[in-house]
Amino acid sequence: MKIHAKLKTTPEDFIVEEIQADWHCKISSNFAQPQIQIPESNKNFLWLEFEKRNIEHFQAMKILCDRLDKKPIEIGFAGIKDKIAHTSQRISIEKPDIEKIKTFSHPNIILKNFQWNKRKIKTGYLDSNHFKITLRDIDKKDAIHTTSILKKTSHFPNYFGPQRFGIEGRNLKVGKLLLKRKFHDAAKTLFPDETDLKDPLKLIRRLPKKVLLMQVQSVQSQIFNEIVAQALKHKIDLNQKGQQNGILAGYKTRFSQGKLGKIEQQVLKNHNIDLQDFDIKEIPFLRIKGSFRTALVEIKNLELESNDDEIFSPSKKITLSFTLPSGTYATTFLENFFMLQ
Repeated sequence: MKIHAKLKTTPEDFIVEEIQADWHCKISSNFAQPQIQIPESNKNFLWLEFEKRNIEHFQAMKILCDRLDKKPIEIGFAGIKDKIAHTSQRISIEKPDIEKIKTFSHPNIILKNFQWNKRKIKTGYLDSNHFKITLRDIDKKDAIHTTSILKKTSHFPNYFGPQRFGIEGRNLKVGKLLLKRKFHDAAKTLFPDETDLKDPLKLIRRLPKKVLLMQVQSVQSQIFNEIVAQALKHKIDLNQKGQQNGILAGYKTRFSQGKLGKIEQQVLKNHNIDLQDFDIKEIPFLRIKGSFRTALVEIKNLELESNDDEIFSPSKKITLSFTLPSGTYATTFLENFFMLQ
């Protein structure tokens, strides 16, 4: 049973530190710009730690670009970090003006730990993220019970979160309509104020590719979630070789062997979906071959504390410290145990 908890009451309630090989981007105990010292080099890319507090990622990047007179493409980063949070990550700056970096100052951003490199940092150039998260306003009995369960946790289901499916499952609804080639109904849902639906395909194609893909991918996500849930219910070991990755269904998907494969087929049948439905030739970029997603995620270095909540008295707060592989969201882990507010 999930318990209610408040997330991100303060930026320090959500701390994220990027890890790549032996580079662990630690947050500063005192949020103030240290003296900047940059060694000389003939390399083109300056790598550094970009620490931010309570500011949206792209807003922070725009500030950096404006101050350093750089284009967004000249700034490289491995991942996007949360707004209401205190985070530290690596970025790269191509051919920077050193004097402009030395004079950089902003109340929500710190630049530190500089070194030169021959290449740009790109999306995915990280191994993992270390989190320190404080959940607040928790009932005392719930805090004791959930802390006990969390201490025994080594893996968790890699479910897609509710945001994937849109408000009231709208993405999922539209995705199924597209898969079943019900383009008129899909257009009607996507454009409720549109009166001219003579050519629904033309209307649908007005939307950005990313938005349309999200609709079909939400169906993949729901199928994935249900397969993993059913597999766990039937005590299938999803850490066993050959069963570690759940399907993201597509027209070239091959079902697993044995009991897991039967579950996969049954879940698709329950949704009245065939694999060939994903071959949407009418909208070529929506033709999805299929892929895989790790079914269970290992949680490393988990530490827990439960204390009195100084903000929401007399409630309790739980502070969790843990490391997750890149591409895995902390909220995906937390939503297995908490109803987040």
